[in-house]
Amino acid sequence: MNFARFLHLLGQALWIGGGIAAMTLALAARSEDGTVKAGVYRLLARVHGVVIAPGALITVLSGLWLTMGMARRGQGAELGEPGLATMQAAGIIAGVLVLFVALPTANLLARVAEPDQDGQLRPVFEKLRKRQAVVSSVAGALAVLALVAARLL
Repeated sequence: MNFARFLHLLGQALWIGGGIAAMTLALAARSEDGTVKAGVYRLLARVHGVVIAPGALITVLSGLWLTMGMARRGQGAELGEPGLATMQAAGIIAGVLVLFVALPTANLLARVAEPDQDGQLRPVFEKLRKRQAVVSSVAGALAVLALVAARLL
C-alpha cells in the first residue's frame, strides 16, 4: 500500500502542479500577439499530454487501488466517511474531465493554433480556448477539493 500511496501523491503533484503551470502560461499568453499565443498553446498541449493527463491517470488509478485495498482489509465502512467519499467522487469526476475533455481540447487547440498572415487566430481557436479554460478550472477546483476533503472532513 505504501507504493500505491506514493503513486497517488506523485500523480497529484504532476496533475495539480502541471495545471497551475498551464494556467499561469495561458493567462500570460492572453495579452500576446497571435504568433506567440499559438506557440504557447502548442506547448500547453504537450504539458497536458506529458504532465497533467498522466498525473490525473496515475492519481485515479492509484486511488482505485487504495480503495480496493481498504475494502480487502475489511475497512469498507471507512469508505463511506464524508471526507473519503468526497475525495473519491471529486477526484474521479476531475480525472474524467481532464482525460476526456481537457486533453482532447488541448490537442485540438494545438492543431488550430496557426495564425493567418495578419497574425490573427481563427475564431474556433477562441472557442476552444474558452472551453479549455472552463474545463481545466472546474477539474482543478475538484482536484483541490479532493485534497482538502481528504484532510479536513
